[in-house]
Amino acid sequence: MLASGIRATAKMRANSFAEFWSETTILSPFCIFTPNTSQDIASAVKVLVQTNTKFAVRGGGHMPIPGAASTNDGILIAMDNISTLEVAQVGSQAVAKIGTGSRWINVYEQLASQKLTVIGGRYAPVGVGGYILGGGVSYYLSAKGWGANHVVNFEIVDAAGDILQVNATSYPDLFWSLKGGSNNFGIATRYDLETFPLIDIYGGFLTSNETYVNDVVQAVADYITPSTGGNFDLAAAVAPNLEFTTDTRVLTAVTSLFYNQSVDASPKAFENFTAVPAIPELSGTSKQSLLSFLNATVATGDRNSNKLFGATSLKGTPQAVKLAAQIFLDEIKIIKNVTGGIVTIGFQMIAESSLQAALAAGGDAIALDPANGAVMTLLVSSEYAQASDTQYLQGWLTGVLQKIERQAKAAGIYYPFIYLNDSGEGEPVLRLYGNGRSFARMKAIAAKHDPKRVFQKLLAGAFKLS
Repeated sequence: MLASGIRATAKMRANSFAEFWSETTILSPFCIFTPNTSQDIASAVKVLVQTNTKFAVRGGGHMPIPGAASTNDGILIAMDNISTLEVAQVGSQAVAKIGTGSRWINVYEQLASQKLTVIGGRYAPVGVGGYILGGGVSYYLSAKGWGANHVVNFEIVDAAGDILQVNATSYPDLFWSLKGGSNNFGIATRYDLETFPLIDIYGGFLTSNETYVNDVVQAVADYITPSTGGNFDLAAAVAPNLEFTTDTRVLTAVTSLFYNQSVDASPKAFENFTAVPAIPELSGTSKQSLLSFLNATVATGDRNSNKLFGATSLKGTPQAVKLAAQIFLDEIKIIKNVTGGIVTIGFQMIAESSLQAALAAGGDAIALDPANGAVMTLLVSSEYAQASDTQYLQGWLTGVLQKIERQAKAAGIYYPFIYLNDSGEGEPVLRLYGNGRSFARMKAIAAKHDPKRVFQKLLAGAFKLS
């Protein structure tokens, strides 16, 4: 029944495996099924359930956790061909209907031809599918909330192999759960997203050498300062990272700056970053098109190395910035000379306005309360050449995160949240949603719509309700 979509040749397997961002996630499924339509997937689910066959679903393949989107013990459904895009008028709103096998750069390019855009991924090569199911951080976060808050309709295949249109009126419980609940509720085949007029933005990237790393850390702390920092400008977004190469022992600070207005000069929100000396050949900001800005992120899609993620969150305060940065800077002094290795700590500011926007859009399973103040999520990651270094680097990352959390709790600045799309293997992401209140609700919704627990027992994934 699935013969038209199965590709078991060595060439097809190689091509499909090349879509995984990290080599650590390449497993050995029995075969690869490449559906062309939602109906193909619906038919496949019926067969897989009938035969009690395990399976995995891969969209963009960006999650660097083994088993998140592949399997050694079943069939891999590769969503590459589920990549159509159509703009339709729904009432007064232009809605982009996007296949979940798409990549964000292709979505942005197609919408740009109609002078439209959507709230989506910050990095060109990232896939659409998992991004939305994990919530979705965008450059519009402060003003618009999560990317998932702008889905007006999910098309999913449910555990019975039926195609459902899930929205606020048809299945309000599933609609809430899918916004951050990972693949526990169905196979998402299409997202219908609100569109917005496309404008030029001001932005770019700044890279500073080790001499000025502490100045960049101070700029991040100033940016997140309550009431006065740039984090409170709804048009502004920054993504600061400290990067250390483990073999050459070089430390740099790399910050992306994005301002959602067509201004000709750098806005006040960025003044503390632009005041720090930067390496000219690796830096530059300007008024530019959104596509020009995003094309500079294409290099982040390199798929010829191993990657690891780990995440946590602290309260959005200057003290939290400095605590996390200092621990990272201390720990890189003792890390081994891993061949081709880079370790990074990234700071993501989530202002109260972001959480208010999420609530105003109808809420989501993530359910962070604006009354608890701003949040700063942290991504500690590594990239490296040799798979034999995985265990050592995983231990190092875990140690850094544990030290940050331990000291943050002692200082009263820990925040119980882990951003799913940045998280590492084994982290209790779903249990922390809504300060622990969302988990039982998600389990009840999953039990109602999937009583045989197909998506818990048969579908692979890194973030299961079970």
